[in-house]
Amino acid sequence: MTILETAILFNKNILCEAHFYSSKKILSDKDRKFLRKTLSVVVKSAFDEKIHKFSMDEHKILIKLKNLEVTDEDTKEKSNNQITEQPKNPPLVIYCIAGIKADQKHVNNCMDDAISQFLDKFSISDITTKKLKKFKSFNDRLKTIFKEIALKPEDRFKSILI
Repeated sequence: MTILETAILFNKNILCEAHFYSSKKILSDKDRKFLRKTLSVVVKSAFDEKIHKFSMDEHKILIKLKNLEVTDEDTKEKSNNQITEQPKNPPLVIYCIAGIKADQKHVNNCMDDAISQFLDKFSISDITTKKLKKFKSFNDRLKTIFKEIALKPEDRFKSILI
């Protein structure tokens, strides 16, 4: 199984990312930027919250969305004894570019684990304030979460020997 890269996005911003192999042969930097900018908008409007994937040559891109659950104080404001809901936040998006033979179940489990750990570490307030530097510390955690499934078998064997 091979994972080329993974990233967590919010509102078209990259919060954290991990690269295991170069994916420039699949996506140019320009195409990757376009993918990241449009992912949350297109996937949310077209597919709602289901797990999604699409293939590109010998690779597939797996996408998962997580709606941010905010407390009543964060989502509602009271005025004249009426409760008015604030607009919803865009979803948190995680994607992986994986080899076509990657086991989707394992990748999805890692994606779930990554989102869960991310939300344990950072509050919704942190995520929505757009202080992007704050999240870079999670890049190493992403690498750890995906480590077991990210490497090609020959590279996994080499890492054991070293």
